Amino acid sequence: AALLVGGVVEQDLYSLGGEALVLVYPVAEKKVTSVVGQGWAPKAVDVDWYLSRGKTLQGAGLDPAVVPGALHAALTVLEKWGTMPFETVAARAIAYARNGFPLRQSTADGVVRQLAFIEQWPDNKRYWLKADGTPHKAGDTIALPTLARTLERMVEAEREAKRRGRAAAIVAARDRFYKGDIAKEMVAFLRKHEAPFDISDFAEYFARIEAPASTTYRGYTVYKHGFSSQGPVLLQTLNILETFDLAAMGHDSADYVHTVTEAMKLAYADRDTYYADTAFVQVPAEGLLSKAYARERASLIDPRRASKAFIAGDPLKHDTRVKTWPYAKYDIADGTASRVVAPAGDVSSIAMMEADDRDALSRGLDSAGVSKDTTHMAIIDAAGNVFDATPSGGWIPGAVILGDTGIGMSVRGEQFWLDTTRANQIRPRARPRYTLTPSLVFKDGQPLMALGTPGGDNQDQTILQAFLNLVEFRDRWYPNPHAALEWPRFQTLHFHGSFWPHDAGFNKLNLESAIPDEVFDELKARGHDVSRLRIFGMSGCATTVIVDPETKSRLAAGDPRRDCYAIAY
Repeated sequence: AALLVGGVVEQDLYSLGGEALVLVYPVAEKKVTSVVGQGWAPKAVDVDWYLSRGKTLQGAGLDPAVVPGALHAALTVLEKWGTMPFETVAARAIAYARNGFPLRQSTADGVVRQLAFIEQWPDNKRYWLKADGTPHKAGDTIALPTLARTLERMVEAEREAKRRGRAAAIVAARDRFYKGDIAKEMVAFLRKHEAPFDISDFAEYFARIEAPASTTYRGYTVYKHGFSSQGPVLLQTLNILETFDLAAMGHDSADYVHTVTEAMKLAYADRDTYYADTAFVQVPAEGLLSKAYARERASLIDPRRASKAFIAGDPLKHDTRVKTWPYAKYDIADGTASRVVAPAGDVSSIAMMEADDRDALSRGLDSAGVSKDTTHMAIIDAAGNVFDATPSGGWIPGAVILGDTGIGMSVRGEQFWLDTTRANQIRPRARPRYTLTPSLVFKDGQPLMALGTPGGDNQDQTILQAFLNLVEFRDRWYPNPHAALEWPRFQTLHFHGSFWPHDAGFNKLNLESAIPDEVFDELKARGHDVSRLRIFGMSGCATTVIVDPETKSRLAAGDPRRDCYAIAY
């Protein structure tokens, strides 16, 4: 219900035409399951299709479009693990869309920032602007009748199939969106505008259900989405950091910030080399998560000097299944050079250009400089069932409203590469390596916390620092987890941005200004290219729900860096 409502009233963060990545822990099953509600590319496209037409994956319009995945994921979770019908959980979302809701300040601001784009698409104008063509102000009541009608049609399909049982009726609602008249209307709009989709791209789409990736860290088990996502970058970083005594270094000391940053740099080099849709790429997952491999990577960290290299490791020797790697592998000795050129035909190294804007990624902008966002919801119910979701995409920035359906088409295809040497290249029916990354943490086989954040490439950095605050420095915050989420943060930009055009910020390090000057100065002396951000200036908004192992109470916390909320009982 929360996911559906957010997709109506917070479309600067995501819409129901976007994607939703979910981790669930149903108590009855006693295992964590990953639901991959990431849309796929149409079957008609590949790298050559784009290059031969002079097209890019710039994140606006229909060129980077992928099939909406959020609704399939939401209804899959409801079908398999829910107890209510779709009509019940969708009621509040439908009411807001049909009757109207007060526009949030950030949503109103998002519309104003995107006026030039909105005015290119008549249906976007009708959806977001007043009848006179001017934008609504914050606090204005806005209704979205076309979106309401789409959800109502799904409810109608569920009612008609009700006698077949709750689960089958939910499938009928989902099928009306992906296979029925709603899908046909979306595809007709897309084809009218020369987008390469056909009805089968929608009808054959499914939210993939799979086992999560996981690792252990000092007795905790951490679960993430698999290597089709950036999620395992957190797991790799934790494996590296487990070889250091972080608590002894002191929270946000120069040694602490340096060590965590250098570990993340190593993990990002592997992310940008090896992670891709596992339906198409044999990712050396076993090797990447091997503790022995982590020790190898940890040995590369110089405690006194920042690394400028961006060199992927060799996990294949730690992997019993994957023994060859046919794609490009990062091998950049000094990423701070103004230009690093790969030899023609050489897939062992990859050309890059240094990003001009040193803090764009920290301000919630994609690597093209456009403000996009995400949200996160973490829920642990009275029975101990856990739902952790990071929905995003289909935003006001860049999403075309598909006619009278009221659905904003996801542009997540901007996270592919138009390069046949890369693992994460666009392919027919491939899903881009997505940044959305929910997290579950267990202790002694029992759920301890659900944790996540918005923030694009910065998501796992926010999650990492929140997790370390909570588990390494528990005595400093317990029993108030809000305090742990308030502590100042830092951020490396030592990676290629996941968003088109994939700019890099090698060796750049951002510190929130509450980190002391002496730490800033020492990090600079160690060779980091350090910049200051305002207090609470980091992109991201960590939210968590924790089951207190001693009292079994639920503790919830929301980050002060933006409008995040916590409710516990």
